[in-house]
Amino acid sequence: MTWVANVRADIVAGLTVTLVGLPQCLAYALMSGLPPAYGLSTAAVAGFVAAVAGKSPHVVTGPTNTTGLLVLAALAPFLGESGLLTEDNLPALATLTLMAGLVRILAALFGGDRLLRYLPESVLAGFTAGAGVLIGIMQLDEALGMRPFSGGGLWSQVTGFSARLSGGEYPGLPSVAATTITIAAIALGRRFAPRWPVALMMILLAAVFAWQVNAGLPLVQDRAALPSGWPPGALPSLDPRLWMQFALPSLAIVLLGSLELTVSARVDGCRPDMRREIAAQGAANIAGAFASGFPASASLTRSVLLRLGGAQTRFAAAFAALSLIPILLYGGPIVGFVPQSALAGVLLITAASMINRARLARIWSASRVSRTLLLVTFVSTLLLPLEVAILIGCGLGLAIHLGVSADPRLNWLTPDLGHLRALAPDEQPKRVVVEVSGTLYYAAAPVFFERLERDLPPSTRALVVDVSHAHQLRFSALEGFEQLNDILARRGIRFALAGVSPEFERVLRRAGSRLDFTPLSSVPSESAKAALTIVDPSWR
Repeated sequence: MTWVANVRADIVAGLTVTLVGLPQCLAYALMSGLPPAYGLSTAAVAGFVAAVAGKSPHVVTGPTNTTGLLVLAALAPFLGESGLLTEDNLPALATLTLMAGLVRILAALFGGDRLLRYLPESVLAGFTAGAGVLIGIMQLDEALGMRPFSGGGLWSQVTGFSARLSGGEYPGLPSVAATTITIAAIALGRRFAPRWPVALMMILLAAVFAWQVNAGLPLVQDRAALPSGWPPGALPSLDPRLWMQFALPSLAIVLLGSLELTVSARVDGCRPDMRREIAAQGAANIAGAFASGFPASASLTRSVLLRLGGAQTRFAAAFAALSLIPILLYGGPIVGFVPQSALAGVLLITAASMINRARLARIWSASRVSRTLLLVTFVSTLLLPLEVAILIGCGLGLAIHLGVSADPRLNWLTPDLGHLRALAPDEQPKRVVVEVSGTLYYAAAPVFFERLERDLPPSTRALVVDVSHAHQLRFSALEGFEQLNDILARRGIRFALAGVSPEFERVLRRAGSRLDFTPLSSVPSESAKAALTIVDPSWR
C-alpha cells in the first residue's frame, strides 16, 4: 500500500474506534467514580501519548472496565454524595494516575514484562468474570433510576439496594424502559449489524429524546456538571500518606493493565516489544496525571476494532485519540442530556460480554489447579478489595508454579543386557540410574535429594544420576550432589553424574568439585551408560 492508502485506512479505522469507543469512555468514567468528561480527556491524552511512544499499530489506550473498578475502589474515600469525585479531591486522582505511570516505567526498566509469563490465564479469567458480575451489579442504581448507592463492592451495592427498597424508593419505569431498550438494541445490532456503531446511536437517540421530552429520566448532568471545555484538573500531591495509601492500588492497576496490554498486543499471534509497550503505557499515564486523566490501560475491544478496521500504522490510534478533543471541547451540553440508564445499558452489555461461559467451562474442566485458581480469584474479586483480589490470584498462581517446579520428576532405571529399563516394583538391583526431569534450583534441590535418599533401593551398590533433562543446576545442586556422594560413600555405594551440560560442568570445575561425571550426549542414555562404566566397569 502507498502511504496515501495507509493514511486513508488509518483515518477510517481511527474514526471507527472513536464512534464505538465514545459511549464506553463516558460510561467507564462514571463507573470509576468520575464525571464522564474525564473519560474523554483520558482517552485523548493517554491514547495519543501511548500511540506515539509505543510500537504496536493495533493497541488503543484509554479507560477500561476492569481498570475502572480498581480506580473506583482506590478513590472510594474521596467520593461525594453523588458517588463522584469532588473537585477538591482532584489531587488524589492526579497522584493515583501518576503512580500508575511511574510503576509502569519502573516495570519496563527492570524487566517486569518477563513476570507476565508466570500469570496464569485462569487468574485473568476469574478476575474478568468477577469484574463482570461487579460491573453489572454496580449499574443497578442507574439502570433502575434510583439514587446512587455508596461504595464500590458487592456488599455495599447489595445493602444499598436493600436500604433503598426498605426506605420506600422503588425503580422508575422510564429508566427501566430506557435500560431495556438500550440493551436490546445493542444486542440486536451486534448480531445483525456488527459494523454499525449501535451503542453510540442509542446514546445519541436517548439524549435527543431526553432533551425533547421531559420523561423523568435521571440525566448525566444531574450527577455532574458538564461545561464545554477541558475538565478541571490538579497537580499530584506530595503527601507521603497518600502515596502509601495508593501503593497497593497502583500496583494492582499496573498488573491488571499489563495483562490487558499483553492480550491486546498479542492478538493474531503478534510478537510485540512488550517492554516498549509497557513503557509507552507508563508515559501515557504520567501525561494523563497532568491533563485531567485517570489511570488508563490498553482496551481489548477498541484494539480489536482498530485491527478489524484495517489500521496500518500507529497513526490510527493517535487519530482516534485526537478526534475526541472537539467532542470534549464542544459537546458537553449534548453529553449532559444522556440518560444515566442508557449508559447503564451499555455497561450491562459490556459486563455480560466479560463472562465468557465457554472459556470458563474449559478452564474449569482442564485441571484441578486451573479450577482452584479460577474459583479463588473469582470469589476474591466479589468479596475482597479488588487490588487484594488480583494480587491473591497472581500470588496463588506463582506459589503453585513454584511448588510444581520445586518437585522434579524421577525416573528409576536399571541396566539389563546393555540397555536401560524401568525398575520393577520392589526390585532390588545393584546398579541404579535415576533420570531427573525438571528444575534443580535452590528450592527444588532439597526435595530432590530427600526423595532420592528415601527411595533408593537398599541393594544399590552403584548409582548414576542423569541430569540431561534437568535445568537450573547451580551451586545449591552442586553442594547437594557432593553431600549425597559422601553419604553414599559411607554406605559403600559408588556415585557419578551423567548428562552434565557445559554450563554445569563449568560450575563443577570452578568450584573444584571432585565428583565423577560424564558430559551431555546427543544420543539418549549414552551418557548414563558411560557413567555406569565409571562406577561399575563390569556392568556390561
